[in-house]
Amino acid sequence: MTKENEKFIQEMRVYLITKGVDEEDIDSFLMEAEDHLTEGEKEGKTAADIFGKSPKAYAKELIASMEQSAKDNRKLIARLIAGVFGIFLVSQFIDGNTAFSLIELIGYPASTVIWLIALIGALRLSSFHNGVKSFLIVYGITMIPMLFTVGVTILHMEYGTDILFLSQPVVFTIGGIIILGLIANFTSLIGILSSLVLMAILFGSQLLIRLLQLEGFGWEIGAYAVSVIGLLLMMNFQKQVPKPSMKG
Repeated sequence: MTKENEKFIQEMRVYLITKGVDEEDIDSFLMEAEDHLTEGEKEGKTAADIFGKSPKAYAKELIASMEQSAKDNRKLIARLIAGVFGIFLVSQFIDGNTAFSLIELIGYPASTVIWLIALIGALRLSSFHNGVKSFLIVYGITMIPMLFTVGVTILHMEYGTDILFLSQPVVFTIGGIIILGLIANFTSLIGILSSLVLMAILFGSQLLIRLLQLEGFGWEIGAYAVSVIGLLLMMNFQKQVPKPSMKG
């Protein structure tokens, strides 16, 4: 298929997933859509000719005719919550934080929920837009939870009193389990290679700062910003890469 048609298929998949449509229904529709697009290409037709000039409007009509699975919705939300919260925990461990205050224990889970809402909203809104516009939409939306998380960190630094303490062996064990879980979690969504790249993007800058023994709040925020920008660039790149055919 052409790059335009590949992009249509990929963005339709992302949009339908964020809407909680049953995975079997998504696969069934996309396989049928691939057939229509392949046949249309032979006649010189584009995705817009076949499915209309507004892919999002077509997707909404499609969702209205599909049965949305509450079980799949809960499964997706649970996986995203676990993934985002796991990322926060590993980030804390890398920063050398093995003790947590009440502000952190309440604030970071709240940040996880806000990150989840922002991520799903960003993926929906950025679907069917060009690369630059998509990047700006996602970047703008993800600044909201980023600011909230920074706020939690500042509150902890000013007013937090540690109430939960973890030993180094416990930290290494929990951190290792979380990273393996994150890779397994995201592999089913974006593939093993992309999952490994994602881990490098999310934690690479923090590890580098830790190894170079660079201290200060500015370095921490800088590492965090690099991780977010890297994640957004990866999401944009994922949309541009043609995916292999789903047919056997």
